[in-house]
Amino acid sequence: MRRIQRDVCHEDFIKRLTSSDGAIFKEMWRVLLFAAALGIRDGKRRPLEKVDSGKAMPENYFSTPGWRGFLYLIEVADSGDSACLHGTEEAQDGLITTFEEYANYGLHVLSERLGASASPLDELISLLLEASKSGTPAPIIDDLI
Repeated sequence: MRRIQRDVCHEDFIKRLTSSDGAIFKEMWRVLLFAAALGIRDGKRRPLEKVDSGKAMPENYFSTPGWRGFLYLIEVADSGDSACLHGTEEAQDGLITTFEEYANYGLHVLSERLGASASPLDELISLLLEASKSGTPAPIIDDLI
């Protein structure tokens, strides 16, 4: 399976969320997983525009049970068929592309909401509360934050 890439426009924002004094997430993979959940919730993907292949992450960085299952579920839900389960290299690349594009959309949403905020954690909580009040299910966040 190919390495997972992210758009370079998010690098500083991701660092702020993971390594600054106000870090919300423990690791980068958690940010990407949460961002992908936002994209899935909204049903929107955004293709990557510019990547730095040297910063691509191997999938084993996503050290959570069910990671592969998550990839398969979003691809089956997105495409409506089970071709991704065949295990071909093309199908595996499609899994990663789908994840990257949902995460990219979610990162754009997060950066708009949290980017200029003095308290990103408070803004993230507000985002989740808004989703719960609107009847839109909030993304699963167990062990992400």
